[in-house]
Amino acid sequence: MESLRSDPRDTRPLGVRVYEQLRDEIVSGGLEADATLVQEQVAERLGVSRTPVRDALNRLAHEGLVTWLPGSGYIVNALQPKDIAEVYQVRQSLETLALRLACGRHDRARLARLAAVIEEMAATDPADAAAHFELNRAFHRLLIEPCDNALLLRMTDTLWDHPVNRRITRSYVHEAGNVPLMVSEHRAILEAARTADEERLVRLATEHMYTGYRETLPADSGLDLVPRPESESEEPG
Repeated sequence: MESLRSDPRDTRPLGVRVYEQLRDEIVSGGLEADATLVQEQVAERLGVSRTPVRDALNRLAHEGLVTWLPGSGYIVNALQPKDIAEVYQVRQSLETLALRLACGRHDRARLARLAAVIEEMAATDPADAAAHFELNRAFHRLLIEPCDNALLLRMTDTLWDHPVNRRITRSYVHEAGNVPLMVSEHRAILEAARTADEERLVRLATEHMYTGYRETLPADSGLDLVPRPESESEEPG
């Protein structure tokens, strides 16, 4: 591949560019679970010195994407069920609060922008997981922005940026059949926001998140996602 040093327009520190390159390769599946990353080999492939590679690998290890194996280098970690459950719990908690604060504050212009994102998602190639990740993120960010709580918005941004969450979401949208379902659910959520129906908005958004994260949870994991939406918790009558 082209050396990361070769783009004079990118003025970010080299360590940041190396980190993002490796992170994106892991998130997209370009680097699969159990792949070995040796500093010297990665440095040669990316056309950089060992120092930014070492810094990038240390950061990836801190975020749980790779593990250091003495004498062998780093190994790419598989996405763990516990990771999925933890991210779901935090996101569900943060976005539920943000939605309650935002409900009734979605003006005409924001509703139109939300509708435009949905239509762009519907028109985008279902196989383009990267594009659908960004569109999904844009929809949910627009939905909660009127909450008028800067700290809450920064916390949700941090969660969306976290490599583990990127990996979970990309895994879900990578299944092309999930995209039409996501579009349909987004349209229902938008309608609840349009009518300022707080309970329906929160319920639909919670069910939407639960469905997405449950889909990425291995069936044999032995874990369940909690809290479950009311519709999932009801006993059959």
